[in-house]
Amino acid sequence: MYMLLHLATLTVTVLALSRIFSTVKIKSVASAVVVAIVFSVLNVFLGWLIRVALFVPAILTLGVLFLFVPFIVNAVLLWLTDKLLGSFEIETAGALFGSAAIITVVNGLFSYALHAHQMNAVYGAGPTRWI
Repeated sequence: MYMLLHLATLTVTVLALSRIFSTVKIKSVASAVVVAIVFSVLNVFLGWLIRVALFVPAILTLGVLFLFVPFIVNAVLLWLTDKLLGSFEIETAGALFGSAAIITVVNGLFSYALHAHQMNAVYGAGPTRWI
């Protein structure tokens, strides 16, 4: 269920990116679904490799780079998705980095909402505070 919800969220995000940035081109809604699937598959198979490659530089920057690792991973995977699919194209670096930033924010909000929902299911809503 989580995976389908995440793919739907990523599909809507890709469609929104094509509206926000004029240099992000997508042919159809079906192409957006394929982009979301390819991006997710690349994230599963290559995302960890990029994170491992960034581990040493993150340590050398005293952990500051850890704040930007999700953004960097999303930018690389979005670039790879662009190169793999003919129905999806990002023409400028600005659109690539802007799209990666938006996907990073949407993924963070999705993870936060999912985590909050899981904690609410496990622990309940908590006591009512009247103050």
